[in-house]
Amino acid sequence: MQFSLPKNTDISIQPIKSFTDNYIWMIKKNKDAVIVDPGDASPVLEILQKENIHLQAILITHKHADHIGGVKNLIKTYPDVKIYGPKNNFNFTFNEVANNELVVIDELNISLRVIETPGHTLDHIVFADEDHLFCGDTIFGCGCGRLFEGTFSQMHESLKILSRLPRSIKIFCAHEYTKKNIEFALMLEKDNEDLIARKRSLKNVDITLPSTLSEELKTNPFLRSKTLAQFKERRIRKDNF
Repeated sequence: MQFSLPKNTDISIQPIKSFTDNYIWMIKKNKDAVIVDPGDASPVLEILQKENIHLQAILITHKHADHIGGVKNLIKTYPDVKIYGPKNNFNFTFNEVANNELVVIDELNISLRVIETPGHTLDHIVFADEDHLFCGDTIFGCGCGRLFEGTFSQMHESLKILSRLPRSIKIFCAHEYTKKNIEFALMLEKDNEDLIARKRSLKNVDITLPSTLSEELKTNPFLRSKTLAQFKERRIRKDNF
């Protein structure tokens, strides 16, 4: 399936660090914001209140606690916040979205396309426009998510679908794993000049994201897997890395 992606303008995106390596992404326009995968409310509330920003919507990619754990406390402070997520038995009220649906957030005048990406979990979805991909735990910098529920085939197919998005799209994933992932990738492709250059460019960088799909297609061993068998072999090796 080819996805028609909306174009959003005049937005800024910044990471909010939480736990040891999570990123909660804030999409901001003027004094309104959308938060992606708030596993912890505290750092989100701190920045919203410090900058006097109103939380208009929450986007959820999947059910793991480090992605939804802060939702209930955010609702307490922002009872009118709209929440969008995949079909699930969440313990809060939300708008269920499915593959190819368009999430429209009027307050920021932005829209995001929903793409189902089962693999890490069966309920996993991502949100995308022409320039930004909020991919939760499906793609990481130079990596992909572990398989907790889905099959190797499902994850491989999900990555193939995302690989067909615009090459220039920026990838906002939910964890800072890039440098360790590069070390694994270099075991597989030690002569990959793009990979060597990526490692060099990130030497003194703390926040390695966003990357671009173009960069991932050149360096990410899971997006570069030519067959399901190769993907499966690499994913098993990475689990034991």
